[in-house]
Amino acid sequence: MGEHTIPGITRRRVLQTGAVATGIGISGCLGGGGDTLQYMGRGGATQDAFRDILTEWEDENDVDVQHMEVADDTEMLSVLEGSPGEIDFCNPSPNGFAQFREADVLMDLDYGEIPNYDNIDGPWHDAPFLEDHEDGVYRYISTQGLAYNTEEVDEFDSWDEIEREAYEGQISLFAGPDARFANAAAAAGEDINEIEDDDVFDAIIEKVEDQHENVFQYWESGDQHMQFLREEQAVISSAWGGRVLSLQADDYPIEYFIPEEGAVTHSEGYAIPEESENEETVHELLNWLYERDNLVELSTNIDYPIPIEDPPEEITELPDYTEHPDDLTWIDWDVVLPMQEEMTQAFDEIRSG
Repeated sequence: MGEHTIPGITRRRVLQTGAVATGIGISGCLGGGGDTLQYMGRGGATQDAFRDILTEWEDENDVDVQHMEVADDTEMLSVLEGSPGEIDFCNPSPNGFAQFREADVLMDLDYGEIPNYDNIDGPWHDAPFLEDHEDGVYRYISTQGLAYNTEEVDEFDSWDEIEREAYEGQISLFAGPDARFANAAAAAGEDINEIEDDDVFDAIIEKVEDQHENVFQYWESGDQHMQFLREEQAVISSAWGGRVLSLQADDYPIEYFIPEEGAVTHSEGYAIPEESENEETVHELLNWLYERDNLVELSTNIDYPIPIEDPPEEITELPDYTEHPDDLTWIDWDVVLPMQEEMTQAFDEIRSG
Protein backbone atom coordinates (compact mmCIF):
# COMPACT_ATOMS: atom_id res chain seq x y z
CA MET A 1 0.00 0.00 0.00
CA GLY A 2 3.03 2.31 0.18
CA GLU A 3 2.90 5.51 2.23
CA HIS A 4 0.16 5.83 4.87
CA THR A 5 -1.14 9.38 5.02
CA ILE A 6 -4.52 8.88 6.70
CA PRO A 7 -4.40 10.77 10.04
CA GLY A 8 -4.53 8.61 13.18
CA ILE A 9 -7.40 8.85 15.62
CA THR A 10 -6.90 11.43 18.36
CA ARG A 11 -7.67 11.07 22.03
CA ARG A 12 -9.83 14.21 21.83
CA ARG A 13 -12.00 12.57 19.16
CA VAL A 14 -12.25 9.34 21.15
CA LEU A 15 -13.35 11.22 24.24
CA GLN A 16 -15.83 13.35 22.34
CA THR A 17 -17.40 10.21 20.88
CA GLY A 18 -17.52 8.56 24.30
CA ALA A 19 -19.04 11.62 25.91
CA VAL A 20 -21.88 11.57 23.41
CA ALA A 21 -22.42 7.86 24.00
CA THR A 22 -22.53 8.13 27.78
CA GLY A 23 -23.81 11.62 28.40
CA ILE A 24 -27.36 10.38 28.83
CA GLY A 25 -28.58 8.07 31.54
CA ILE A 26 -25.82 8.04 34.14
CA SER A 27 -27.38 10.53 36.55
CA GLY A 28 -28.90 8.76 39.50
CA CYS A 29 -26.79 5.64 38.90
CA LEU A 30 -23.78 6.75 40.86
CA GLY A 31 -23.25 6.08 44.53
CA GLY A 32 -21.10 7.55 47.26
CA GLY A 33 -20.60 7.56 50.99
CA GLY A 34 -18.36 5.61 53.34
CA ASP A 35 -20.58 2.51 53.40
CA THR A 36 -20.99 2.36 49.64
CA LEU A 37 -18.58 1.53 46.83
CA GLN A 38 -19.35 2.21 43.19
CA TYR A 39 -17.99 -0.32 40.71
CA MET A 40 -18.02 0.33 36.97
CA GLY A 41 -17.83 -2.71 34.69
CA ARG A 42 -18.84 -3.96 31.26
CA GLY A 43 -22.03 -5.75 32.24
CA GLY A 44 -23.06 -9.18 31.04
CA ALA A 45 -22.51 -12.55 32.68
CA THR A 46 -19.06 -11.67 34.02
CA GLN A 47 -20.38 -8.68 35.94
CA ASP A 48 -23.30 -10.73 37.23
CA ALA A 49 -20.86 -13.35 38.55
CA PHE A 50 -18.69 -10.64 40.07
CA ARG A 51 -21.73 -9.11 41.76
CA ASP A 52 -22.70 -12.49 43.20
CA ILE A 53 -19.29 -13.31 44.67
CA LEU A 54 -19.01 -9.90 46.35
CA THR A 55 -22.18 -10.54 48.36
CA GLU A 56 -20.24 -12.38 51.08
CA TRP A 57 -17.75 -9.53 51.48
CA GLU A 58 -20.54 -6.95 51.54
CA ASP A 59 -22.37 -8.81 54.29
CA GLU A 60 -19.20 -9.28 56.37
CA ASN A 61 -18.14 -5.65 56.08
CA ASP A 62 -21.53 -3.90 55.98
CA VAL A 63 -20.61 -2.23 52.69
CA ASP A 64 -22.89 -1.97 49.68
CA VAL A 65 -21.17 -2.36 46.30
CA GLN A 66 -23.25 -0.68 43.63
CA HIS A 67 -22.72 -1.68 40.01
CA MET A 68 -22.73 0.52 36.95
CA GLU A 69 -22.49 -1.00 33.46
CA VAL A 70 -20.90 0.64 30.42
CA ALA A 71 -20.12 -0.71 26.98
CA ASP A 72 -16.39 -0.10 26.71
CA ASP A 73 -13.28 1.73 27.88
CA THR A 74 -14.21 4.95 26.09
CA GLU A 75 -17.47 5.15 28.04
CA MET A 76 -15.59 4.36 31.25
CA LEU A 77 -13.24 7.25 30.64
CA SER A 78 -16.11 9.61 29.84
CA VAL A 79 -17.74 8.74 33.17
CA LEU A 80 -14.49 9.15 35.12
CA GLU A 81 -13.81 12.54 33.58
CA GLY A 82 -17.42 13.69 33.71
CA SER A 83 -18.15 12.54 37.27
CA PRO A 84 -14.88 12.67 39.22
CA GLY A 85 -15.00 10.98 42.61
CA GLU A 86 -18.12 8.96 41.88
CA ILE A 87 -16.45 5.69 40.80
CA ASP A 88 -14.36 3.74 43.30
CA PHE A 89 -13.01 0.94 41.11
CA CYS A 90 -13.36 -0.37 37.59
CA ASN A 91 -12.02 -2.97 35.16
CA PRO A 92 -10.18 -1.40 32.21
CA SER A 93 -8.83 -3.48 29.37
CA PRO A 94 -5.26 -2.84 28.18
CA ASN A 95 -6.68 -0.26 25.77
CA GLY A 96 -8.45 1.39 28.69
CA PHE A 97 -5.33 1.50 30.82
CA ALA A 98 -3.51 3.29 27.98
CA GLN A 99 -6.31 5.85 27.61
CA PHE A 100 -6.74 6.34 31.35
CA ARG A 101 -3.01 6.90 31.89
CA GLU A 102 -2.93 9.50 29.16
CA ALA A 103 -5.84 11.23 30.88
CA ASP A 104 -4.18 10.78 34.30
CA VAL A 105 -7.31 9.47 35.99
CA LEU A 106 -5.89 6.45 37.91
CA MET A 107 -4.19 6.33 41.29
CA ASP A 108 -1.24 4.10 42.07
CA LEU A 109 -2.20 1.08 44.16
CA ASP A 110 -0.65 0.16 47.51
CA TYR A 111 0.28 -3.46 46.78
CA GLY A 112 1.33 -3.88 50.41
CA GLU A 113 -2.38 -3.65 51.25
CA ILE A 114 -3.19 -6.44 48.76
CA PRO A 115 -0.89 -9.26 49.96
CA ASN A 116 -3.24 -11.89 48.54
CA TYR A 117 -2.41 -10.59 45.06
CA ASP A 118 0.60 -12.89 45.36
CA ASN A 119 -1.83 -15.72 44.62
CA ILE A 120 -1.67 -14.58 40.98
CA ASP A 121 1.15 -16.42 39.20
CA GLY A 122 4.28 -14.29 38.98
CA PRO A 123 4.57 -13.66 35.22
CA TRP A 124 1.04 -12.25 35.05
CA HIS A 125 1.97 -9.48 37.49
CA ASP A 126 4.09 -8.14 34.63
CA ALA A 127 1.62 -8.69 31.81
CA PRO A 128 2.46 -6.08 29.16
CA PHE A 129 -0.30 -3.64 30.11
CA LEU A 130 0.76 -3.70 33.78
CA GLU A 131 4.54 -3.87 33.44
CA ASP A 132 6.37 -0.78 34.77
CA HIS A 133 3.11 0.64 36.14
CA GLU A 134 1.66 0.68 39.67
CA ASP A 135 -1.99 1.37 38.87
CA GLY A 136 -3.57 -2.02 38.26
CA VAL A 137 -3.93 -5.67 39.21
CA TYR A 138 -4.55 -8.54 36.82
CA ARG A 139 -8.15 -9.78 36.52
CA TYR A 140 -8.54 -12.73 34.12
CA ILE A 141 -7.35 -14.18 30.82
CA SER A 142 -9.55 -13.71 27.78
CA THR A 143 -8.43 -14.63 24.28
CA GLN A 144 -9.86 -14.56 20.79
CA GLY A 145 -8.82 -17.80 19.13
CA LEU A 146 -10.79 -20.10 16.87
CA ALA A 147 -13.88 -22.25 17.43
CA TYR A 148 -14.95 -24.98 15.04
CA ASN A 149 -17.70 -27.53 14.53
CA THR A 150 -16.14 -30.92 15.20
CA GLU A 151 -18.73 -32.68 13.04
CA GLU A 152 -17.81 -30.58 10.01
CA VAL A 153 -14.12 -29.85 10.49
CA ASP A 154 -11.19 -32.08 11.39
CA GLU A 155 -8.92 -30.97 14.24
CA PHE A 156 -6.37 -28.36 13.14
CA ASP A 157 -3.84 -26.07 14.81
CA SER A 158 -3.13 -23.11 12.51
CA TRP A 159 -4.77 -19.94 11.22
CA ASP A 160 -3.94 -21.23 7.72
CA GLU A 161 -6.98 -23.52 7.88
CA ILE A 162 -9.48 -20.70 7.44
CA GLU A 163 -7.98 -19.82 4.05
CA ARG A 164 -8.76 -23.20 2.47
CA GLU A 165 -11.15 -23.04 -0.49
CA ALA A 166 -13.25 -25.80 1.08
CA TYR A 167 -14.59 -23.25 3.61
CA GLU A 168 -15.85 -20.67 1.13
CA GLY A 169 -18.76 -18.80 2.73
CA GLN A 170 -18.45 -20.74 6.01
CA ILE A 171 -16.09 -18.58 8.08
CA SER A 172 -16.96 -15.78 10.49
CA LEU A 173 -14.40 -13.43 12.07
CA PHE A 174 -14.63 -10.56 14.52
CA ALA A 175 -15.59 -7.15 13.12
CA GLY A 176 -13.28 -5.09 15.37
CA PRO A 177 -10.26 -3.84 13.38
CA ASP A 178 -7.86 -3.97 16.34
CA ALA A 179 -8.39 -7.64 17.16
CA ARG A 180 -8.77 -8.56 13.48
CA PHE A 181 -5.43 -6.98 12.60
CA ALA A 182 -3.69 -8.41 15.67
CA ASN A 183 -4.79 -11.95 14.83
CA ALA A 184 -3.90 -11.46 11.17
CA ALA A 185 -0.47 -10.25 12.27
CA ALA A 186 0.01 -13.39 14.37
CA ALA A 187 -1.04 -15.56 11.44
CA ALA A 188 1.40 -13.73 9.15
CA GLY A 189 4.28 -14.01 11.60
CA GLU A 190 4.31 -10.25 12.10
CA ASP A 191 4.27 -8.13 15.26
CA ILE A 192 1.13 -5.99 15.51
CA ASN A 193 3.14 -3.53 17.60
CA GLU A 194 5.36 -2.77 14.61
CA ILE A 195 2.39 -1.73 12.45
CA GLU A 196 3.79 1.78 12.03
CA ASP A 197 6.35 0.24 9.67
CA ASP A 198 5.01 0.29 6.08
CA ASP A 199 6.23 -3.22 5.26
CA VAL A 200 4.65 -4.68 8.39
CA PHE A 201 1.40 -2.79 7.74
CA ASP A 202 1.27 -4.11 4.18
CA ALA A 203 2.00 -7.70 5.29
CA ILE A 204 -0.84 -7.53 7.82
CA ILE A 205 -3.21 -6.06 5.24
CA GLU A 206 -2.35 -8.89 2.85
CA LYS A 207 -3.19 -11.46 5.52
CA VAL A 208 -6.45 -9.68 6.42
CA GLU A 209 -7.37 -9.82 2.72
CA ASP A 210 -6.49 -13.53 2.47
CA GLN A 211 -8.51 -14.39 5.58
CA HIS A 212 -11.43 -12.34 4.30
CA GLU A 213 -11.94 -14.56 1.24
CA ASN A 214 -14.04 -17.23 2.98
CA VAL A 215 -15.91 -14.92 5.38
CA PHE A 216 -19.68 -14.78 4.94
CA GLN A 217 -20.16 -12.24 7.76
CA TYR A 218 -18.14 -10.58 10.50
CA TRP A 219 -19.61 -10.89 13.97
CA GLU A 220 -20.19 -7.90 16.21
CA SER A 221 -20.96 -9.59 19.55
CA GLY A 222 -20.45 -12.81 21.45
CA ASP A 223 -24.13 -13.65 21.03
CA GLN A 224 -23.76 -13.34 17.28
CA HIS A 225 -20.77 -15.66 16.91
CA MET A 226 -22.56 -18.18 19.12
CA GLN A 227 -25.59 -17.96 16.84
CA PHE A 228 -23.48 -18.51 13.72
CA LEU A 229 -21.90 -21.63 15.24
CA ARG A 230 -25.13 -22.90 16.75
CA GLU A 231 -27.01 -22.62 13.46
CA GLU A 232 -24.04 -24.01 11.48
CA GLN A 233 -23.81 -20.89 9.37
CA ALA A 234 -20.14 -20.87 10.37
CA VAL A 235 -18.14 -24.07 10.66
CA ILE A 236 -15.15 -22.04 11.91
CA SER A 237 -15.31 -18.73 13.72
CA SER A 238 -13.04 -16.56 15.76
CA ALA A 239 -14.52 -16.70 19.24
CA TRP A 240 -14.24 -16.12 22.96
CA GLY A 241 -13.54 -19.28 24.91
CA GLY A 242 -16.12 -18.61 27.61
CA ARG A 243 -18.87 -18.37 25.00
CA VAL A 244 -17.81 -21.71 23.54
CA LEU A 245 -18.20 -23.28 26.97
CA SER A 246 -21.82 -22.13 26.94
CA LEU A 247 -22.34 -23.83 23.57
CA GLN A 248 -20.75 -27.03 24.86
CA ALA A 249 -23.02 -26.94 27.91
CA ASP A 250 -25.94 -27.03 25.45
CA ASP A 251 -24.39 -30.07 23.69
CA TYR A 252 -23.24 -28.29 20.55
CA PRO A 253 -20.17 -29.99 18.96
CA ILE A 254 -17.92 -26.93 19.18
CA GLU A 255 -14.28 -26.84 20.27
CA TYR A 256 -12.07 -23.82 20.96
CA PHE A 257 -8.31 -23.42 20.81
CA ILE A 258 -5.51 -20.89 20.42
CA PRO A 259 -3.73 -21.42 17.08
CA GLU A 260 -0.03 -22.26 17.18
CA GLU A 261 0.82 -18.80 15.80
CA GLY A 262 -0.93 -17.17 18.76
CA ALA A 263 -4.11 -15.19 19.35
CA VAL A 264 -4.92 -11.73 20.63
CA THR A 265 -5.84 -11.35 24.27
CA HIS A 266 -8.50 -9.11 25.75
CA SER A 267 -7.45 -9.39 29.36
CA GLU A 268 -8.57 -6.95 32.03
CA GLY A 269 -7.39 -5.51 35.32
CA TYR A 270 -8.86 -3.70 38.30
CA ALA A 271 -8.01 -0.06 38.90
CA ILE A 272 -8.95 2.72 41.32
CA PRO A 273 -9.74 6.18 39.89
CA GLU A 274 -7.59 9.01 41.17
CA GLU A 275 -10.58 10.91 42.59
CA SER A 276 -12.03 8.05 44.66
CA GLU A 277 -12.21 8.78 48.38
CA ASN A 278 -12.72 5.12 49.29
CA GLU A 279 -9.37 3.67 48.22
CA GLU A 280 -8.73 2.10 51.62
CA THR A 281 -11.97 0.12 51.43
CA VAL A 282 -11.31 -0.87 47.81
CA HIS A 283 -7.88 -2.20 48.80
CA GLU A 284 -9.56 -4.28 51.52
CA LEU A 285 -12.08 -5.64 49.00
CA LEU A 286 -9.35 -6.49 46.47
CA ASN A 287 -7.31 -8.30 49.11
CA TRP A 288 -10.37 -10.40 49.98
CA LEU A 289 -11.09 -11.02 46.29
CA TYR A 290 -7.56 -12.32 45.70
CA GLU A 291 -7.90 -15.03 48.33
CA ARG A 292 -7.28 -18.28 46.48
CA ASP A 293 -10.71 -19.82 47.06
CA ASN A 294 -12.44 -16.65 45.90
CA LEU A 295 -10.35 -16.52 42.74
CA VAL A 296 -11.19 -20.14 41.89
CA GLU A 297 -14.89 -19.54 42.50
CA LEU A 298 -14.95 -16.37 40.39
CA SER A 299 -12.95 -17.98 37.59
CA THR A 300 -15.25 -20.96 37.28
CA ASN A 301 -18.35 -18.78 37.51
CA ILE A 302 -17.30 -16.45 34.69
CA ASP A 303 -15.78 -19.29 32.59
CA TYR A 304 -12.50 -17.40 32.10
CA PRO A 305 -9.25 -18.46 33.75
CA ILE A 306 -7.67 -16.41 36.50
CA PRO A 307 -3.95 -17.33 36.43
CA ILE A 308 -3.30 -18.32 40.03
CA GLU A 309 -0.24 -20.20 41.19
CA ASP A 310 -0.65 -23.99 40.94
CA PRO A 311 -4.11 -23.70 39.39
CA PRO A 312 -6.63 -26.50 39.92
CA GLU A 313 -8.14 -28.42 37.02
CA GLU A 314 -11.27 -26.30 37.18
CA ILE A 315 -9.13 -23.45 35.85
CA THR A 316 -6.67 -25.25 33.57
CA GLU A 317 -9.55 -26.93 31.74
CA LEU A 318 -11.12 -23.60 30.78
CA PRO A 319 -10.71 -22.88 27.04
CA ASP A 320 -8.71 -19.66 27.44
CA TYR A 321 -6.22 -21.08 29.94
CA THR A 322 -2.68 -20.06 29.06
CA GLU A 323 0.39 -20.82 31.15
CA HIS A 324 2.39 -17.67 30.37
CA PRO A 325 1.50 -14.22 29.02
CA ASP A 326 4.23 -14.58 26.39
CA ASP A 327 2.07 -17.22 24.70
CA LEU A 328 -0.51 -14.58 23.74
CA THR A 329 -0.57 -11.62 21.35
CA TRP A 330 -0.65 -8.32 23.26
CA ILE A 331 -1.49 -5.01 21.65
CA ASP A 332 0.71 -2.09 22.70
CA TRP A 333 -1.95 0.59 22.64
CA ASP A 334 0.56 3.42 22.75
CA VAL A 335 1.60 2.21 19.28
CA VAL A 336 -1.69 0.94 17.86
CA LEU A 337 -4.14 3.58 19.09
CA PRO A 338 -2.74 6.31 16.79
CA MET A 339 -3.08 3.86 13.87
CA GLN A 340 -6.74 3.01 14.49
CA GLU A 341 -8.26 5.32 11.89
CA GLU A 342 -5.93 4.06 9.19
CA MET A 343 -6.58 0.44 10.16
CA THR A 344 -10.33 0.99 10.19
CA GLN A 345 -10.34 2.55 6.75
CA ALA A 346 -8.22 -0.26 5.30
CA PHE A 347 -10.47 -2.89 6.90
CA ASP A 348 -13.62 -1.18 5.62
CA GLU A 349 -12.19 -1.21 2.11
CA ILE A 350 -11.44 -4.94 2.34
CA ARG A 351 -14.93 -5.72 3.64
CA SER A 352 -16.67 -3.61 1.02
CA GLY A 353 -14.52 -4.93 -1.82
